[in-house]
Amino acid sequence: MADLNFVALTGFSTREPALRQKSSGQVKAEFSFEVDRPFLRANGEPVSDLFLVDAWQELGEWVMENVTSGTKLMIVGTLNKESYNSHGAREHMTIVKAKYIRKTSGIVADKANDMAGLRGDTWTEELLLTACDMIHDAISDSEAPASLDTVEVGDEA
Repeated sequence: MADLNFVALTGFSTREPALRQKSSGQVKAEFSFEVDRPFLRANGEPVSDLFLVDAWQELGEWVMENVTSGTKLMIVGTLNKESYNSHGAREHMTIVKAKYIRKTSGIVADKANDMAGLRGDTWTEELLLTACDMIHDAISDSEAPASLDTVEVGDEA
């Protein structure tokens, strides 16, 4: 089997997307995305992870038209490590390169929160298959926006 880089996330955008244009003419929408973890800190505070999301070309244009701060989303894509210079030091950042995005009501995240096994340090095959079924159900939901069915994203330069 070939190597696989695949991530599926549910959460919400934390700021308005910004449109960037590369010198090649390709466009991308960039926004931050927060994902709540399925547990609380000892003091009762929620725990979350913050990601930077890049959506290229037609998918990026869809993001610019449909995503605002607080929009609940399901994102499927890849994780990519990028580096840049900041104050003379080399910094590294992990970015989600979105391949598919759709609005969600949060039902998928609610179902995930109901699966206590997701809180564990390891997952059984049965739990993983159940999680995959949740993703399948969310993607094949009849209320998915028609515009997403026609969006195909090519690789960015």
